[in-house]
Amino acid sequence: MIDSHAHLIWESFEADRKAMMSRAEEAGVKAFIHPCVHTRDLPQMQDLQKQYNNIFLSAGVHPCHAHEWTENCQTDINHFRGKLFAIGETGLDYFHKDCPIETQKQVFIKQCQIAKKLNLPLIVHCRDAFEDTLQILRQENISAGVMHCYTGNAEYAHKFIELGFYISFSGCLTFKSAHELRESAQNIPLKNTLIETDCPFLAPQKHRGKRNEPSFISEVCQTLADIHQKDFAQIAEITEENTKNLFVLQT
Repeated sequence: MIDSHAHLIWESFEADRKAMMSRAEEAGVKAFIHPCVHTRDLPQMQDLQKQYNNIFLSAGVHPCHAHEWTENCQTDINHFRGKLFAIGETGLDYFHKDCPIETQKQVFIKQCQIAKKLNLPLIVHCRDAFEDTLQILRQENISAGVMHCYTGNAEYAHKFIELGFYISFSGCLTFKSAHELRESAQNIPLKNTLIETDCPFLAPQKHRGKRNEPSFISEVCQTLADIHQKDFAQIAEITEENTKNLFVLQT
């Protein structure tokens, strides 16, 4: 399996990061896509990557931090451009009120344009903003990326897939209350599906309320297998290949 979205430098991992990475390996996690919520995190992310060569970096500014975008963010991305496999996470978040919507849109558009210029896929965060997200992706002619931690319906998912996007499911898929999300997942082709943890957030149902970590991705994989009536190994293989294809990974 590949964890297609993991925040491994988070402070909550400081005390046991080495053990956490060992547990991930034991659980069958072969690689990680590591996005940043702000480009200032890139040096710390690179330091961790030097310890683990199966971590692949993505650079961007989360929509809740869009008001912190400066020219330095562009400079940071340019500095790391040869080491990046994606741009993000970026996107729109209308649930949280950390940043004005127009600012989020402007910064999202900037990152779309950077992704096109660098020929990299986008990692898109979308919460309560599906129509505006879709409109901007169409407007900017973005044809490669992933809707990370997807919580929308199958109708919107197919619209994103038409653009060339993958749909990634997190621990949210396992929640007892996530009946509609599981129904959406059932109607999304596996060839367009990724899995992730979004750790340290959104631990799956068995660990609900606790810190999430990459080894828990097996629960997302098993839930997706149950939904599609496939074997665990089949889902692990399919989503791994999809992740490799999107981010052009050699693992």
